[in-house]
Amino acid sequence: MLQPDSNWRWYYDHQHDRLALLLGDMLFLTPYRTKHLAYTVSGEESFDLQDLEVYSQIANQLEHCCLPLSAAQQTQLAINVCAVQRFHKPLMPKSWFFTRNETGGHHHRLAWLSTAEHRAKVWVVEDNHSSCLCLLLDDQLPLGTGKAMGQFEAIRVMPDCLEPCFEQQPLRKLA
Repeated sequence: MLQPDSNWRWYYDHQHDRLALLLGDMLFLTPYRTKHLAYTVSGEESFDLQDLEVYSQIANQLEHCCLPLSAAQQTQLAINVCAVQRFHKPLMPKSWFFTRNETGGHHHRLAWLSTAEHRAKVWVVEDNHSSCLCLLLDDQLPLGTGKAMGQFEAIRVMPDCLEPCFEQQPLRKLA
């Protein structure tokens, strides 16, 4: 996983029509367009202490969950969570797309969201007991009526729409 530094800068990449993070000499494009952002990002904004705190929390949470992600995928998830928490417009719950569960919730920030025909893994960004902000981890989740969520798209749902996801832990050999 990449370690943040003081050279990281947020900006809106008009060429790609996406919020971007300049990582020194590398560029990371988020999936978030202007319509997803709470305000227009003009110029560059530093990757600040709040971003660093969120990024570090995600890195720590990823160490404790068994999600099989490469270091690059972990970095991608952490940066998208930072982007959503800092720049995304507030969302109202859209729970009507999903089946409700008696045992709602998440496990180490991982959960399943299920429609009548599909099931997808999500990362719970925020859980305030009345609703949960989630990012889709799978490539896509069809919602019906021609709509579909794309990877890392944000959605807010009621907690009973989530089903805890228990990933299999790899067996570790003890010396």
